[in-house]
Amino acid sequence: MRFVFSALLLATVLVFPANSHEKPPLEVAMIIPIEPWDCKAGLEAWRKWMEDNYRVEITWIEPMTPLPTKDTPEADRKAYYANPPEIPGLDKANQADVVFTALTHVSLNEKQSVEFLKLLTTKPVVGGRRSHHSISFKLPKDSEFAKLRNPGGFSGGYGDLIFGGGFAGHHGGTQQIKEGQADHPIVKGIPNLVSFSLHDRGYKHKLVADDVTVLIEMKETQQPQTWCRINKDTKQRTVYTVHDPIDIEKHESVRVMLTRALFWASERNELEYKKK
Repeated sequence: MRFVFSALLLATVLVFPANSHEKPPLEVAMIIPIEPWDCKAGLEAWRKWMEDNYRVEITWIEPMTPLPTKDTPEADRKAYYANPPEIPGLDKANQADVVFTALTHVSLNEKQSVEFLKLLTTKPVVGGRRSHHSISFKLPKDSEFAKLRNPGGFSGGYGDLIFGGGFAGHHGGTQQIKEGQADHPIVKGIPNLVSFSLHDRGYKHKLVADDVTVLIEMKETQQPQTWCRINKDTKQRTVYTVHDPIDIEKHESVRVMLTRALFWASERNELEYKKK
């Protein structure tokens, strides 16, 4: 009998190891832009920093085909815009707990236009610079997103839908935490987060949703630069920041803020995922 009990105890230990109480890693899909709109080194540095400091599993998704340029042969330009090439592995983002996107300056074919917009309106999303504009969609007329059709250009609209606001022009200046938001979990106690100016890399934004919380603004004009949203209808959580991969690479404070944003958006306790 004692032998049987010991065998059962050993089996239990093998099936449920000592660290089995830990939650599974946070699964993050990173959808990155393509050169020249990317500083891949900045995003790769952030990825490594997260993997070194947190229990995360990161799926890296990027376009392989750049937009045509003025030097692209006319036949190739027409072929690109008639049926834009697919982004490999975009469907893998559906399995992620949270999505980070900085995708910009691409055209998406009909299938992936619908897939991408469904993804960004249902998953927890953190958006980096330009993630709220400069994508051209090809959408079927019967799509739920048909109102966002933008033939012939990289118009906005989807930023309003996802983040509750979008691009309205360029604007530089000095950052500051918005009054009353210093204790928000995304920005609280992060040293040097607003210690550097954005110069000409800030944006003017038009916020259209009343469920947006501005976290960082321009000191001179109060133009919002980083904000979060809990969609009052769908309860989806999103975060947008004007910071780009260059800021992510240069400033650990930006890496900390964006990592916190991932946990906030996915409603996870950051401390439970920190590596010891």
